[in-house]
Amino acid sequence: GYLLYKPPKTRKSSLNLAITSYFNLNIYILNLSTISKVILKYLFNSLSNYYIILLEDINTISSN
Repeated sequence: GYLLYKPPKTRKSSLNLAITSYFNLNIYILNLSTISKVILKYLFNSLSNYYIILLEDINTISSN
C-alpha cells in the first residue's frame, strides 16, 4: 500500500478519484474523527483486496 500525505486543500481527493477511475477500483472515504478504532479495524478486515481508502482527519485517530 501507499500513504500519501499532503497539506489540507491540496487536491488529494482529486488524485485518488483519478487513480480509482483509471484502475477501476472502489474508493472508501473515512472520516477518522467520527469513527472508533473498533469500527476502523472491522472495516479494514471486511474490505476486498483492491480498493483505495482516503483517510480524513488522520490526526484525530489517537483520540478515538
